[in-house]
Amino acid sequence: MHNHLVVLVLASIVALAAPSLFERYEARLSSGQPEALDRAPDVVEAAAPVPGSPRETHIAGDWSGHFTTNAVMNGLTIPVIVDTGASRVVLDVATARRLGITPPAGDFRQPVQTANGVGLSAWTRIDEISVGTVSVRNVDALVLRDADLPQALLGMSFLTRLKGYSVEDGRLTLKD
Repeated sequence: MHNHLVVLVLASIVALAAPSLFERYEARLSSGQPEALDRAPDVVEAAAPVPGSPRETHIAGDWSGHFTTNAVMNGLTIPVIVDTGASRVVLDVATARRLGITPPAGDFRQPVQTANGVGLSAWTRIDEISVGTVSVRNVDALVLRDADLPQALLGMSFLTRLKGYSVEDGRLTLKD
């Protein structure tokens, strides 16, 4: 009930103020003076990467020392953990499905060792993965069936395709 009363009071104030605002605006228009517009913004050229110079993306480590970020895979934003211990990019079935990747059940025959034990995976390829300004096309990946994967893993099949990567002062730098 209180909310309705507040809305009614505000509507009454607007209804009372609107005619005088309209009259002032109408008087200004009929005075013949041109309406003053805000000055147009200055045009500034955007900084583009210099051809031949490496593009870099920096990722700060989290409280536990992991490098978590968002990657754009096949046009969709996917949360990832950068994992140099993973030989490939690794997705769970649900994430792969979001990317339009649905390996047939018979393709899950490649055993992989995970933190949760041995699991079965299916090989796939992701058309493009981008992290910040760094981008790699045609990246090998694995889809893990029945994986308890909190986030996709951005493994070595992505990292080794870069010009370089390094860790300094708790920050990961990816170079393309």
